[in-house]
Amino acid sequence: MADTRGLHQDALHKKSITTEIQDHLGYVNAVLIIANGTIPRISVSMDYALTALSALFPKSLTDNIAFLLSNVPTPASINFPHDPILRDLKHAPKFLIDNPIALQKNYLRQKGHMDTRTLKKMKGSVERAEENALEMLVELFDWLDGLEPQPTNPITTLYKKSQDIESKVTDTLAQMNQAAIKMVEIKKLMGDLRNGSAVRFYLPSL
Repeated sequence: MADTRGLHQDALHKKSITTEIQDHLGYVNAVLIIANGTIPRISVSMDYALTALSALFPKSLTDNIAFLLSNVPTPASINFPHDPILRDLKHAPKFLIDNPIALQKNYLRQKGHMDTRTLKKMKGSVERAEENALEMLVELFDWLDGLEPQPTNPITTLYKKSQDIESKVTDTLAQMNQAAIKMVEIKKLMGDLRNGSAVRFYLPSL
């Protein structure tokens, strides 16, 4: 979602997700939304993605949705927004992780450029991140074990309904655009008549 290549690409993503679910999945166990837990505001792209997902997934799936918040070493570090777009997911579990692999890579990169004391602190941070990540995975799998799988039929039904609505909206907008063009032409002809200009009407041959 929110593909930089445009709305057409987003439509292809939604179609691909729905087709994959329809062809291969009878049930959905869980949906995990991965987000940066240090950003205090919903970005435009995230707002769009969450809105698109909300339209794609039925209300029955709400209890099977959770957040995985990255860059968050402790609960005190969470800076995730309480935005109206998230009101239906305000009770969704939030699993926290401070990527230990990225920290380990940074530690190895800095190893030859820092003093022993600083390196020792960095190593301790990496080890704590690894322990926290393992604990988080245990909590995540415990949550997954307690979920009731939800049938995917409502997902494909909602997608088809949204496609029908989008098609009707597109047709209506096209008709409105044609009507606006015709109105401009009519106003121009009326102006020409008032000004005494020669007006020609082109009628199709019978």
